[in-house]
Amino acid sequence: MSTSTVHSGLSRLLALLRDFLTQQTELTERRLLLDRPREEEFLHWGQDGRIHGHLLPPPGRRRLGTTRSGWCPGLRACQGDRT
Repeated sequence: MSTSTVHSGLSRLLALLRDFLTQQTELTERRLLLDRPREEEFLHWGQDGRIHGHLLPPPGRRRLGTTRSGWCPGLRACQGDRT
């Protein structure tokens, strides 16, 4: 087996692992948001490009009401849980 074949296989394996970890992070963030429904009331940008919520977030909080990809429980309700 050549070095380039091993390198290519390792690169693919690392890419798959990175994708898996990204999906796990997204699922964890979604679960945390579902466990804290009050955060949906804080202003945040949704995945649909609109502003959701009606309260100002407390100071010092970086990410409220949405996952890294922009998913939020309000968007889930609007789409009938297709996400």
